[in-house]
Amino acid sequence: MILKKRDLSCFPVQFFAVLMGISGLSILYAKAYHVLNFSSIWYLSLLTINTILFFVIFTIYILKWVKYPYKVVEELNHPIKSSFVPAISISMLLLSIAYYDYAPTVSVAFWYLGAPLHLYFTLRTIKFWMIDEKLNINHINPAWFIPVVGNLLVPVVGVDVLPLAISIFYFSIGIFFWIMLFTIVMYRMIFHNPMPGKLVPTLFILIAPPAVGFVSYFRITFGSIDMMSMFLYSIALAITLLMFAKLRVFVSSKFFISWWAYTFPLAAVSIASILMYMTYHNSFNYIVSLFLISLTTLVVALVFYKTIIAIKKEEICMEEEN
Repeated sequence: MILKKRDLSCFPVQFFAVLMGISGLSILYAKAYHVLNFSSIWYLSLLTINTILFFVIFTIYILKWVKYPYKVVEELNHPIKSSFVPAISISMLLLSIAYYDYAPTVSVAFWYLGAPLHLYFTLRTIKFWMIDEKLNINHINPAWFIPVVGNLLVPVVGVDVLPLAISIFYFSIGIFFWIMLFTIVMYRMIFHNPMPGKLVPTLFILIAPPAVGFVSYFRITFGSIDMMSMFLYSIALAITLLMFAKLRVFVSSKFFISWWAYTFPLAAVSIASILMYMTYHNSFNYIVSLFLISLTTLVVALVFYKTIIAIKKEEICMEEEN
């Protein structure tokens, strides 16, 4: 990825959604390796790509912060872009999960960076929502889940790092604000103007909270499946089916960096399906897991290809209208 100097100030914080997608795929293939006997080469290759991309994107964004701090402040105070800023800490938490079985020391290091940083971003974003007078109902979109639902990722590694109460604290924040925001987002989509085209892919983010919530709850309860687990997994599957029903809308939309919103939610529900298969070993969960793994891989590959083409055409790092 090569940036011209004039592009650096416009490097979008949404690029961290790329890391979320690649990280999700890395974790998915790690689970496929451990549970479904996939070759480890896929997981290790994706982990390597994931790590390189993290340091490249993170370094570029730090350079932007140093040279153009006002641009970063603008994103922090933007009604839509501000929700993508916590993707920075989520990227760290996802790397922590991705490294968990391969290099526990590296995993814990990323966790200690990502967990407190994400709590800070969560509190800052909620405060911003509460006091900003410029916000209106049309600013609300599924990307608003990112700051709050990202807390559900903390327990995945956190249960083995600090006392269980810490993981329950983060889990509670994620579940509580998911339910609250889901109601608001649905109200906005049903009773107000349709979302602009570039935000339509963020509808896939609706899959992520129950899917990640299932994985988080699975870790907190040390692998047990109960009614809460089944509720979260069933909701994730139902919303996935709903997204498939709207497939024509997604396929016909123009490419934006927001297309990466397709990737991580699909990876999350795929991982949840593998955990269900690991518990019950039935053919239904096995078939669903294989189907979702294939679909997620194809979607990530397509979106990655589209992103490379957009970068070459200089359609990514450019000034946007607010």
